Amino acid sequence: MLNLPIYLIGSSYYLHTRIAGKQVKRSLRTSYKREAIIRAVELLTSLTMHKKDLPEKYELDLSRGILKSDSPEDHNRLMQAMEAMKALHSGQATMQAHTIASAVTAPFKDDPTALKLGELLEKFFLLRNVKPATALSYKNATEEFKKFLKNPPITRISTSDVTRWQEHLAQKGNVPRTIDGKVGVIKAIYNFAKKQGYTREDNPAADRDLLTKKQKQRGGYATFETDEIVLLLGSVFFRERLAEKSDYTTAVLMGLMTGCRVGEITTLRKEHFKHSRKGISFITIRDSKTEAGIREVPLHPYIYTHIAPKLDALKKPGDKLFKYKERDGKGSGNAAGKMLARNLESARLTREKLVFHSLRKYTNNELLQNGVNLEHRCQFVGHELDNVNVAVYSKTISVDDLAAAVFPALDMIAATVKKALDPMGNIAIGDLIDPDALM
Repeated sequence: MLNLPIYLIGSSYYLHTRIAGKQVKRSLRTSYKREAIIRAVELLTSLTMHKKDLPEKYELDLSRGILKSDSPEDHNRLMQAMEAMKALHSGQATMQAHTIASAVTAPFKDDPTALKLGELLEKFFLLRNVKPATALSYKNATEEFKKFLKNPPITRISTSDVTRWQEHLAQKGNVPRTIDGKVGVIKAIYNFAKKQGYTREDNPAADRDLLTKKQKQRGGYATFETDEIVLLLGSVFFRERLAEKSDYTTAVLMGLMTGCRVGEITTLRKEHFKHSRKGISFITIRDSKTEAGIREVPLHPYIYTHIAPKLDALKKPGDKLFKYKERDGKGSGNAAGKMLARNLESARLTREKLVFHSLRKYTNNELLQNGVNLEHRCQFVGHELDNVNVAVYSKTISVDDLAAAVFPALDMIAATVKKALDPMGNIAIGDLIDPDALM
């Protein structure tokens, strides 16, 4: 018999034996025990065939249909190897520690060192700083995938498993964008697992997007049109809450006049409001979805006058401008988003994919239509710059220069707001005054 010891060293199995008096130590390049046994049998077969100095020899190559033996002893060894490979492929046996012939002695067991999906996610959260909303989405997607596959070790999950899950999600009514988002979570935690050495297997969720980048852009949130903004703000729903000086109407107006994300707006505190050396009011965004979102946003006088009474009522730097609370990892903007949905219904706006983020897209589009250049637009709304020359070699634009660039376009948005709230021409946004009087 040829001894065939298989050892787990680090995250990979090794075959360590002697053939014809020579020591052989080869990595089997897997941490999955079943795969290691199969590779060890194949490796041993390739090493022993055509070795004339071996006292016993046989040749086994199932891919070419070759089965040869030189003696009754070799024939027995050949049959043992055949039985071992047959048992391995049926998932019914494992090899003993030292011989090929012992492969049918025990039921297959998973590699005890392989992590399960839930365990991998815990390590991901331990070493990565993620927002509560992100943590919730990662947990939900991982739990769904884990339940579908019945929680196997991460080393056993294959590309075909991800494909079956995509099909399963589609059958449940998930649209391609939603499926891509969930598979993207699995891809992210597998990339983390490979980087940290928890697995050496290929990422089964890599390159599995159903939508192209252009399709995602076309299928994203809609952008408000100017006539829709007029209907939204002119609705009975919005007017009633404006009279109450509600957080919702303030958040909507800030969204239009700053292009900020709803989460950036609803988490603002007194300490975030500043004034430049030239007297321009601005807000500092210190916590955002992206690195580009960390920025200073000049406040047009139109919106600053509206929020001034709220700011004056705040006593401490840490006091929040809005009363919204973060709930269940959904962020503090979730309530404002739900109110907008009711506002859309009141205004009889039924076009699909109009959400709070659509206000931000409207503002960005107005900046574009009014000639504000790419660099100024990106810094104002906190977008990443795809242009390498601009992104790498340009400097941060000062608040004063940024205000000078974007305020003329924001004047147009302010005029739209005034038209919506008072079609007869009277100013009707609380204490708002003509922005020219404040410049």
